[in-house]
Amino acid sequence: MTHMKNMITRDLVVIGGGPAGMMAAITAAERGIKVLLAERNGFTGKKLNITGKGRCNITNNCSEKEVIDNTPRNGKFLYSSLNIFPPSKTIEYFTGLGLPLKTERGNRVFPVSDKATDVTFVLRKRMREVGVKVEQIRVNKILVTNGKVIAVEGNGKKILCKAVVLATGGLSYPKTGSTGDGYIMAEELGHRVIPGKASIVPLVS
Repeated sequence: MTHMKNMITRDLVVIGGGPAGMMAAITAAERGIKVLLAERNGFTGKKLNITGKGRCNITNNCSEKEVIDNTPRNGKFLYSSLNIFPPSKTIEYFTGLGLPLKTERGNRVFPVSDKATDVTFVLRKRMREVGVKVEQIRVNKILVTNGKVIAVEGNGKKILCKAVVLATGGLSYPKTGSTGDGYIMAEELGHRVIPGKASIVPLVS
């Protein structure tokens, strides 16, 4: 049984503190929504900090069509997302947060500093500015009544909420927290989860 002192109330709980989770939390908070971001690691952006060999290839400076054409399988799946938030808006978003960017060979976009941690820094800074509450919680259950989200649970805590954004990532790097928790919670809610397949993997010769 969860004690009252371990209960928190928020309008929205974002599960996962990677770039998608942080950006979702920021966007909601900017619209006046009370947001709690639940991150299982001791800090947000753990995997983000090691992307692109620690440099973080934020996006490519190209059109939506070029992204879709260069996606190996089912690129059209990305069409609606890219139509709303194309690479140009990604660049605009991060420069707006105060992060200087540069375009390199292959139209790859990186922070001028070549530090992925600077990407994490500007996202954390913006979360503080808009009042996102960050808690170290490994959420393991989303509670639903009559088709509506009412709470999430994890680490002996219960967070009452009206909505959830599930941004836990996949199974790509378990040491950074990508252990497939989101797949399990999505399945428990009745979603069909397609079995994951390895994509970018190391080669040992």
